[in-house]
Amino acid sequence: MAKKTLHLVAAASTLAATLAITAPTPASATEACIGTTTNGHGVDTDSGDCIYMNVYTAIDGRIVVKYSGNQNYDFYQLRWSRPGRAESQSRVRGTGSSGSWWALNNAWENTPYTFKVQACYSGIFGSDCTYWKTETYVK
Repeated sequence: MAKKTLHLVAAASTLAATLAITAPTPASATEACIGTTTNGHGVDTDSGDCIYMNVYTAIDGRIVVKYSGNQNYDFYQLRWSRPGRAESQSRVRGTGSSGSWWALNNAWENTPYTFKVQACYSGIFGSDCTYWKTETYVK
């Protein structure tokens, strides 16, 4: 019984060490206060519209884009592209300042991916959005 317990403890320790080594770590994180949106929200640069984006490779191989802001945004939009593929745009989940995350499956190794995120306010005459926050990432 002691031998079986010892093997179980060793296996658990090996698994924990493996997870610690391959845990998602931010490859790059950027922060910028944009100061204003396209139609004038956040004109005060001290409390302007800030977009935060963090891109990393998850344990399962997906590229994950985490995004958030500093205002009570109504929605977020994301664009992505890679060489040989046209840029696509989607309205992605997340509201308010907490934002959310989005993942790209089947990403190619050693290929630069460009991700862009913006936060938007809904309005009667259309949306008022921040400028695009851009990050290039190689898996």
